[in-house]
Parts: sequence; C-alpha cells; structure tokens
Amino acid sequence: MKNIISLLTLLILSSNLAYSEELESELMLADEDYTIRLLWLCQGYSQDDEITQTDLNSYLLKCINNELEAGYYKHIKVLPKEEQ
Repeated sequence: MKNIISLLTLLILSSNLAYSEELESELMLADEDYTIRLLWLCQGYSQDDEITQTDLNSYLLKCINNELEAGYYKHIKVLPKEEQ
C-alpha cells in the first residue's frame, strides 16, 4: 500500500512539474515599455509599503514578476533600465 501511495505521489509531482515547464515555455515575453511601467507602479508600491533602500531592488523585482505572472508573461531576472 505504501508503494502505491508513493508511486501515485511521484506521478502527481512529475506531472505538475511537466505542466509548469510547459506553461513557462508558453508564456510571452513582456515588451520593455510594459516592464518600465510596472517598475514605476512597483516604485509607488514601495513608497506605500515603506521599503528601505537596501531592500528596494529585491522588492521591485518580486513586485514586477508578480505583475508579469498575473498577465501571463515570463518573469525577468534583472530590473529594467529606465531610458533617460
């Protein structure tokens, strides 16, 4: 019985992993203008949440990626650069 439960658990976990990898490959890459607008939005949130300067970049990246995920876009690994 334990073997059956272990096997079922393994199958469920592997199917979830395959689904999440498939979903990741189907996500769109957001254009630069959109990610810049998300940066501005998240900067406003950071002021409301009183985020310290040392935690700001981490906060912004997480915030932007949350917004991108909600819009079915791929995550970014580096904050976008604002053009001067």
